[in-house]
Amino acid sequence: MSGNSGYILVIVIGVIVLAGLTFMNLRKISRSTADLAQLKRRTLLWSEISLALFVLQFFFRDREGGFLLFFGILTLFTGAHYLGVLYYSRKKSN
Repeated sequence: MSGNSGYILVIVIGVIVLAGLTFMNLRKISRSTADLAQLKRRTLLWSEISLALFVLQFFFRDREGGFLLFFGILTLFTGAHYLGVLYYSRKKSN
């Protein structure tokens, strides 16, 4: 296996693991009876931080795109959590 295909394999495995974690967390949130306001603020904060790091890396990256890809995946992961918490908090308030 060459270095580039190993790199792609690690990225694919990482995305699958993060997607699984997101699915498990959102299933737990959907069954939760707790107030989701604090979790909504926390996930929004982490989504903003990961997006800021992604944008900084996008503008100041070197020739390699590894960190840009990492922060992009992190932004998608935290954004999915925020949107899930937002959806379930609105669903519970109605």
